[in-house]
Amino acid sequence: MEDYNSLPFKNRDVDKLKKSERVKKKSIRTLKKGKKAVDEGREKKADRLHKKAARQENRSIDIEEKKDKREKKKRGY
Repeated sequence: MEDYNSLPFKNRDVDKLKKSERVKKKSIRTLKKGKKAVDEGREKKADRLHKKAARQENRSIDIEEKKDKREKKKRGY
C-alpha cells in the first residue's frame, strides 16, 4: 500500500502556508496569466484576469486584517 503523502500532487510547501498567503500566491499566478494575455494581444482576457487578481489580492488582505482583529480581541486590546 502506497502512502498518499508521498504522491507528487501533494505540495507540502503550499499546505504549510497560511490562508492569506495561499490566496496571495494564487493572485500572483493569476496576474502572470494576465500579463501573458497582454503580450498575446488578448486585451479582453487580460482585463478579466487583472480584475480577478485584484479581487484575490483584496481577499488576502481582508483575511489578514480579520485575523489580526480576532487576535487583538482575544488579547483584550
